[in-house]
Amino acid sequence: MQKITCLLFTLFMCKCPLKAQTAEPSKAVDKRTLQIELESIYSIEKENISESKSLSTPNFLFRYGVLKNVELQLSIPIIKEDYYEHNELVYSTHKFDDTQLGFSINLWNEKKWLPEAALMTRAYLHYQSNLKFDYVGQTVSLNLSNTLTKKLALNYNFGYAFEKNTELSWFLITNLTYNLSSNWSVFIEYTGNNTTNNNYLQNGITGISHQINDSFSFDFGFSKGLNHSQFFTGGRLTWVIKT
Repeated sequence: MQKITCLLFTLFMCKCPLKAQTAEPSKAVDKRTLQIELESIYSIEKENISESKSLSTPNFLFRYGVLKNVELQLSIPIIKEDYYEHNELVYSTHKFDDTQLGFSINLWNEKKWLPEAALMTRAYLHYQSNLKFDYVGQTVSLNLSNTLTKKLALNYNFGYAFEKNTELSWFLITNLTYNLSSNWSVFIEYTGNNTTNNNYLQNGITGISHQINDSFSFDFGFSKGLNHSQFFTGGRLTWVIKT
């Protein structure tokens, strides 16, 4: 099982427009390996007179290697959201957000300057009160990585996300990770997302990751909007189980 030292957390906001996740790995989990990720993220976003605060409590992401080069993915987000106008609370919700179901498949291994690559896609399914799911959107990305030195790695994703009956929104994610030791690493990351109304939203992210042992790792970090008013911080605990 590859070490999950270059990741911070995944942020999916399944409202229009869809926003890109932080850097996804360029390799699927090993066959017959179950990886469980528990993450909690607190975010604040302001626009004119409105302010939105959300907390994932937590999000569950399950990755399972069904074949040598293929993993299945299931994400079940649980969020608490408060919406304000003129500093007054308009509404507050605590609910299951859109379920995400998808897979990642390895394309090729790294060879010199040729990056390691994986193709990932996830569908967004909205849970309805009648025990049915409605398809609302999808994310597709090409996940790449290069080992620059023994301690330095570059990870980058290209892709698009779209919601039902809306235009697609492409995104770019670049992540530079430096290993401080065998079990500690730090990273900086840039994310850019071209939304459906042609606003290019940019974020800068920094964080630290700790590999506790072969089965557990913990990530923590924070992000600031570079050209818009958004801030989020959070952490993720990853548990790897050999089945």
